[in-house]
Amino acid sequence: MATGHGTSPSRAAPGDGLAALVLGGGGAFGIVQAAYIQAAYEYGFRPQLVVGTSVGALNGAWVALHPGDPEGLLHVWLGLNPLRLMDLRPHRLLRRLLRSPISLCTNEIVPELIMRHLGGSSFEETEIPLGVVATNLSRGEKRLFLEGSLEQAILASTAIPGVFAPVELDGDLYVDGGVVASVDLASAVEMGATEILAIDLTPAPARAAPRTAVGVLRQSFGILSSASTTAMEACLARQMPVRVMKPDLSQVSPWKLDDSAGSIAHNLRLAREALAGVFDTDGHVTASCRLPGIGDATESAAGPLRFDQYFHRRVKAQTAG
Repeated sequence: MATGHGTSPSRAAPGDGLAALVLGGGGAFGIVQAAYIQAAYEYGFRPQLVVGTSVGALNGAWVALHPGDPEGLLHVWLGLNPLRLMDLRPHRLLRRLLRSPISLCTNEIVPELIMRHLGGSSFEETEIPLGVVATNLSRGEKRLFLEGSLEQAILASTAIPGVFAPVELDGDLYVDGGVVASVDLASAVEMGATEILAIDLTPAPARAAPRTAVGVLRQSFGILSSASTTAMEACLARQMPVRVMKPDLSQVSPWKLDDSAGSIAHNLRLAREALAGVFDTDGHVTASCRLPGIGDATESAAGPLRFDQYFHRRVKAQTAG
């Protein structure tokens, strides 16, 4: 367990340039994220701050507490085989809804992981700065946790709406940070980042048309999340090196994990291929050769697109696609 404090030499002083690792949410997709973190370290990348949402908060807390041990995170995931985030048996779901109509499952996995691997740690004990993103359901706004109990912040950040019950803190209810910012690039900038590597676990939109109302909602929210992240990436790319990696999630379920060893081996190979060329010889994030966007139309005759213009254009293009 890391025991570094805010005065640790590994923490850069406020205002210094920082390499940020931004980790998105995605349930059991977190094992893919852990493989990408390991591969990034192999290329020499060393984060100086971490921002995490949902499962990204869990992975991010490990990195912040153990910044020199990315392999240890892979071992944490190896110990989760098999993993089930939801028990879909009808009688169990009905019993749960009768007891608590606002959630389908009890969140037993996350508290166990926190206790086993993070203990009673606080933000003040991390070796590098950590931000955990959650959604304040009561106020309808984002909250970035930067101090206090890691357990409370991570429980709030991982409270998947409708699946796990909201977490009450200081009189307000909190749910998954992915509702407001699945990949929170903005908070990384606010914390002082001057280069960003982000790992986005939003699944690519299905090619086939959705057949159910749930399918329509899932695909719509996926498009919205992806469009927002891409638009923010494009805006930040004008200011600093930023890369948002979107792993292939076709072989992994967000709700269960049956073969952690096989998944790690498979995704490590994919991550090493995907990250080739993302870093320079010193492990710093390199600028993309082109801005992420819709074709090459990132500017108009009136000048650079504002964020809201770019965002709506990206949503329209992804919906049409």
